[in-house]
Amino acid sequence: MRIAVFGGLGALASEFVVQAMVAGHFVSWFIHTDDELSDTSLEAPTYSDAIRIVRGSSDILSKYQEVIAGCDAVVVAFDARYTQPSSWVHQQRLIQTAMRRESVQRLLVITTHGAGDSQRRLDWSTWAKLNVDQVRYMLLGQAEMCWSLVAQYSAQENVVTGSETLEARNGSSSSSSSGADSDDKPPHPDWALQWTILRPGLLTEGPVTGTYLASHDHIFGGHISYADVSDCAIKALEENMDIGECFSVAYSARVA
Repeated sequence: MRIAVFGGLGALASEFVVQAMVAGHFVSWFIHTDDELSDTSLEAPTYSDAIRIVRGSSDILSKYQEVIAGCDAVVVAFDARYTQPSSWVHQQRLIQTAMRRESVQRLLVITTHGAGDSQRRLDWSTWAKLNVDQVRYMLLGQAEMCWSLVAQYSAQENVVTGSETLEARNGSSSSSSSGADSDDKPPHPDWALQWTILRPGLLTEGPVTGTYLASHDHIFGGHISYADVSDCAIKALEENMDIGECFSVAYSARVA
């Protein structure tokens, strides 16, 4: 399988790239122009049959198309430590526009426990752990610095599922125009987005164990390693995990 990966050098995207290559998949990986790879040999011709690294700005639609061209599926795993969360919705729209132009239908997006309709099961302590910087800003009285990771992931999910409001879409039309091209490549007439969303619990370091639970129900709390989330994502693509569904993923077996 040929997989396009967005999330740059974020911990989850990087882990997914490694596991996908080990599993024998070809990876097309989008990173920023000035990113420094820990293994620079990945850009050498030696690995051209296993990985394609595309560098560029996250505002240029043609770069997204370059990453996605010839792929069978797209994986999106944004990381707040690598990408500004306020840009996630804009980037998600560009990714899906590029997918439509390149006639690629399969999309797997990794967000977080608490996003979307799972928010009703997000307890205060888990929210605080997900948004530790936001708690600090609130305690310091710097409310203008606050944005919720959960809210940003939820807004990103709305773009994926098609439930984004017209007001939200129109409100960002001016910022989206910078990534638009006048030469719109028409998609295949039968094109339709085939998405799956994974919502992992609190992310931790650790090896692949395969002992996690992926459930339609909302897992209450729980944690999971980057490695196991990546393992779950690869299996979701290989086994064609349910289209149009959201899955909570964690070691905890407690569900709502």
